Amino acid sequence: MSEDLIAVGTGVNLFSAGEVRGVARWFNDTSDVLSIDDDDLEETIAFVSKGGMTFLSPILPDLRAIVCTAGSRESHLAILSRESDVPCVLAAELTGSVSDGDTVVLHLSDAETARVAVAATGAVSA
Repeated sequence: MSEDLIAVGTGVNLFSAGEVRGVARWFNDTSDVLSIDDDDLEETIAFVSKGGMTFLSPILPDLRAIVCTAGSRESHLAILSRESDVPCVLAAELTGSVSDGDTVVLHLSDAETARVAVAATGAVSA
């Protein structure tokens, strides 16, 4: 069964990782990280709005991927993502809505450009 995906943005692909699928969760500040408790993060794609999101450091290795609306290949977040081998989309331009709990698909095959999509409501995963 195929799945309907809605394109919601593009950004700079930090490194090629093929297709990465997970569940969206927005992190706005340190309190969002501290509130995690023992949540399972291995399916979480973290969405952040600033470049040097140092507050993600404690959980970064546990994340499926990161999408950041700022940053560059030389940013602190990029360095941490590469060191932790966590796929990362930088300078993401989100043209659509991404909410906590959405199923997100990152297309990270292109060495330069990442594509971000969400599963349509009611879509069935393949």
